[in-house]
Amino acid sequence: MGAGNAIDDLLGDRLHIMANSRSVIDLLPYLDRRIGGLVITGSEAPARCREIRNAQPDVVVAMDPESHTQAVATASAPFGLRTSYGWWRLDMAGLTEVLDGQLLNKASYAVTPTCFIPHGEADSDQVLGSVFAHTNELDRNNTVVLLPVSYKWLQPPSLPRLVELIRSSRHPVALVIQADGDPMGRRRVMEGLRQLCRSCPRLLLWRTDLAAFDALTHGALGAAVGVTASLRHGVKPRPEGGGGGWKPYTSVLVGRLLRYVRVESLQDWFAHSDPWTCDCSVCQGQPLTRFDDTDLDRLAATQHDVNELYALHGELASTVPGHDRHEWWRARLTDAVEHHRRLALQTDTEPTVPDVLLAWRRTSPLPLPQPRRQ
Repeated sequence: MGAGNAIDDLLGDRLHIMANSRSVIDLLPYLDRRIGGLVITGSEAPARCREIRNAQPDVVVAMDPESHTQAVATASAPFGLRTSYGWWRLDMAGLTEVLDGQLLNKASYAVTPTCFIPHGEADSDQVLGSVFAHTNELDRNNTVVLLPVSYKWLQPPSLPRLVELIRSSRHPVALVIQADGDPMGRRRVMEGLRQLCRSCPRLLLWRTDLAAFDALTHGALGAAVGVTASLRHGVKPRPEGGGGGWKPYTSVLVGRLLRYVRVESLQDWFAHSDPWTCDCSVCQGQPLTRFDDTDLDRLAATQHDVNELYALHGELASTVPGHDRHEWWRARLTDAVEHHRRLALQTDTEPTVPDVLLAWRRTSPLPLPQPRRQ
């Protein structure tokens, strides 16, 4: 690995929180400085990154340029960036300039502005290969290759090609999995991700949810969990100015259930019984049903979520990778299923155990074999 050791050490077992530049400052007090970090999105990400690192230089901060939400990659130009002057397709000189710009804005490491890589089109394989052909020319030890792909790349028969290319990278790779809804609900994707993590030790799972913990258990280098539903999986590129005007509903990470739950659902469950409370530094013993759809409550719920994520991640980071970590995760999953059963008894409701929780309890597939050297 050589020159990559420093960045691997920086990213190893680190759980980033991914948030928009507008809200990230309010999450800083709840960040675990030792095993945590921030990934900032949005047009003000460079300024916000610089502001945070000037004030708190020990915080690990990176930026997601979000080019994958705006354009589809091509084999000749897999990287691009939206600027005040319009869309900029990047050659190698432009790519280097963008990466250097992130570091000049005091990012802890640079992240490639990779555009979205679809699956099933005539040149999809060439596009995927082009990302690594370009980034392997970069003689740097401070860069992560962002790889935003359709979930179909994690299904057979495409998975071996994805593993081959990620293994070939001279830089760590941050995988973003695009799907309409939860990509872990797609056929064979969960198994494919586990196989990918077991086969590619320099892989990070990026823009995700609690799948981060399953990935870290199965050998991922690190992860980044989004604070909103739109930051917890990849999205198809959207035109400039598309969308907007929609306010997300308030959801809460219920640690004992290992799931995000809409506050409306929590209020329905506990309509006729004492609601569960939380002892984190935000909640301080208050009920989880108290949140509303106001901006202040949405922020408080997000701060609670960050506390819950780092409580869980602290447990994971204290285990030895391999057998001990697998046993810890299996126990947490078993406890979560049991807590669903207890919830049903307490509230006389029928909270369904999420399919992904049950899927994570299944036996893991073996890593893909290394190719034989000629």
